[in-house]
Amino acid sequence: MPQLDIKIKRFVREELRVSDARFKVLKLVSEEERRVSGDPLEVTARILEEESKSQGLDYVVVEVQGQGFKSVVGEGSRRGSGIILYPKPAQLKRVGIVRVQALKPAGSSGYYRFNESDIEWFSVDDERVYVYDAEVEAPQDIVFLVVDTSDGRSIARIQRSSLPQQSYQPQPQQGQSTESSES
Repeated sequence: MPQLDIKIKRFVREELRVSDARFKVLKLVSEEERRVSGDPLEVTARILEEESKSQGLDYVVVEVQGQGFKSVVGEGSRRGSGIILYPKPAQLKRVGIVRVQALKPAGSSGYYRFNESDIEWFSVDDERVYVYDAEVEAPQDIVFLVVDTSDGRSIARIQRSSLPQQSYQPQPQQGQSTESSES
């Protein structure tokens, strides 16, 4: 049987306030390393089953590494909702806020754009704070959250129906109407 290095990270959900926005993050409550022998899939399944019985945990990440491979599996006991802020749990370094007044229309593409200088940055000093999925509560003027993590950067749009959609509308040529009329 191959020797496997196992790392288990256990999380609970906590609220993070950044400026006038708030959302749930994963807070690392414990980390454990083991060295075991066995089939990687069986070991991962057994650990996840054991961890699911733990009271008070919201999310567990099991990292299994052996000779020539590495797998990372995460499982939540209570699924978050909202938007994915980062594709996998990652340590949060800072959060950026982009407000609607900083957005610039990007012409006919239908997308908004903003510059790095348009982002209001807020540092996260607690190394136990991780980000994954979250339901974001923010005032109407906050449109995007930018998360800088230990693994990279992600930009997430706060889902609202009130943000005006920028889209290209062809202008009628002189003497033509945009409405069709039947006689």
